[in-house]
Amino acid sequence: YEPMRDWYTDLLGMGPVTETPLPNHPEIVRLAFFRLHVDFPYTQMLALFDVHGDDLAVSPTRGLDHFQLRHGSVDELFERYDRLKSLGMQPVNSMNHGPGTSFYYHDPDENVVELSAANFSTLDEYLAFMDSPEFAANPEGIMIDADKYIGSYRAGMPLAELVSLP
Repeated sequence: YEPMRDWYTDLLGMGPVTETPLPNHPEIVRLAFFRLHVDFPYTQMLALFDVHGDDLAVSPTRGLDHFQLRHGSVDELFERYDRLKSLGMQPVNSMNHGPGTSFYYHDPDENVVELSAANFSTLDEYLAFMDSPEFAANPEGIMIDADKYIGSYRAGMPLAELVSLP
């Protein structure tokens, strides 16, 4: 439980808003709630549970493939990448999907967390790209070297050029 709570605290840059039980009640299910987005109606909460007797050996596969945390811009995503890198957290995969850029991380339980941002500043541009022949030819996108990708952007490469798919 503690490694998961601490990993998500580092990933999100915030601690849980609620955590139970009190240290003198270890028999109660432990949980931590992280409030991700507080502007109604888009409130989002991540809940971590430590249920006693939970036997992961019952199933050889996990029920969760991955979940995505979307950033407001590529600048915010790249700042998060820098902060996580400074904490020793490296993505296991980095992708330019065309409509968005994503960095994929493993949490301590090997769940995949996708941190992403849209590659376009407006919904119309985003949707137009998704209807383009370029996207139809390669809907998955391409793997990228995160440091080179971010470095090119920060060196002045226009976002439209950076995110174009081959």
